[in-house]
Amino acid sequence: MTMAILEGGLDFDSPIMVKVHQHFDSTRIDQAEIRQILRDRICDPAIKRMIKPDMNIALAVGSRGIRHLDFIVRTVVDILREMGAKPFIVPSMGSHGGATPEGQKGVLRHYGITEETMGIPIEASMETLELGVVDDVPVYISRPAYESDLIIPICRVKPHTDFKGRVESGIYKMLAIGLGKHKGAATIHKAGFPAFATLIPKIGQFIADHAPVGFAVSIIENSYDEVESVHIVPKERIATEEPKLLMRAKQLLAKINIDPIDLLIVDQIGKDISGEGMDPNVTGRSPAGVAFEDVPQIKRIAVLDLTKETHGNASGIGMADVTTRRCFEKIDLQVTYANVITAGVFDSCKIPMILENDKELLAVGLKAATLTPPDQARVVRIQDTLHLSEFWVSANIAESLKHDPRFTITNERRPFTFDENGNLTW
Repeated sequence: MTMAILEGGLDFDSPIMVKVHQHFDSTRIDQAEIRQILRDRICDPAIKRMIKPDMNIALAVGSRGIRHLDFIVRTVVDILREMGAKPFIVPSMGSHGGATPEGQKGVLRHYGITEETMGIPIEASMETLELGVVDDVPVYISRPAYESDLIIPICRVKPHTDFKGRVESGIYKMLAIGLGKHKGAATIHKAGFPAFATLIPKIGQFIADHAPVGFAVSIIENSYDEVESVHIVPKERIATEEPKLLMRAKQLLAKINIDPIDLLIVDQIGKDISGEGMDPNVTGRSPAGVAFEDVPQIKRIAVLDLTKETHGNASGIGMADVTTRRCFEKIDLQVTYANVITAGVFDSCKIPMILENDKELLAVGLKAATLTPPDQARVVRIQDTLHLSEFWVSANIAESLKHDPRFTITNERRPFTFDENGNLTW
């Protein structure tokens, strides 16, 4: 079919692709520094006095692929146990993992977080209780977390993919949506993303005031997907501290500093990369219709595959224009739909044009993206939207970046080449 609808069929003159390095702020801390910071700050008298021997402490752990997450959780576990407390983990990821206890445990397992590696129980029950009502929205919280003596969210603070506000993804969101499990997440999402900027902080603060929340362990990552800093935020200071952490996270957010782009090739998308599979803060495309600043104009987006760690969750695939059959066949509709229905952003899972292989995908992408001949198109190929320090650009883009201090142009140059199955060989 593609042969008939594309003039010249699948044959096209490939642009010469050049590998480039994009430079960002590389401030980072290693595991030894992370351990010391956590020990120093949790043992600070203002925090330490919250923790009593034999306390049952719920560690709220989410579904995002945070660098060193297993190490951070285990370090917190060890510190609490040394103080005589009895920590346990509550998966705090709303409807992720197919909205089942087994699925949510499975998500944590792929981050190295299990009862065996952490040395403590994981209480994955989806049972919730209604804590109250905020702005006519019922507030739900995990029953095991609520019945604990202390709740400690462990989360990353970063820009959200579907709404903008003083706080976005972080402490309040984990309290309001993550700890709400499937029922709480679904209830809040019914209000719609336009309400989130005010609703999430209100519900998050309500939970902090009416549940045994003690403090949060908040992580900020740099543009290289490494830990830039770790913060201990007492519940009394969440309202003032989280907006500051978000501002820093936005400063560190990696972007593609190239504009415009005729065709963006994304090797893989997944929930471990972004809540929307590929971060709208990078692509400028949001299923919720959010407008993003400082993003390039991208005419076409091609997605080649799903990450293994996304477990078939293809949220965000709807933001692509074309994809491959192998990507499509990896989609777990039950897992994807559970997430998308809860979020209420149906555009996120709409299926784009499906092509048989990479060659067919590129033929359609290059010939349909622009009036420019394929070998002269402005093309960018990235691994995913989380790793943007090294990627490939067409030679015409590389030439324009020669004097841009944000980039280093390498000597690696090659056209697109394909194997006998029509898939890219590099």
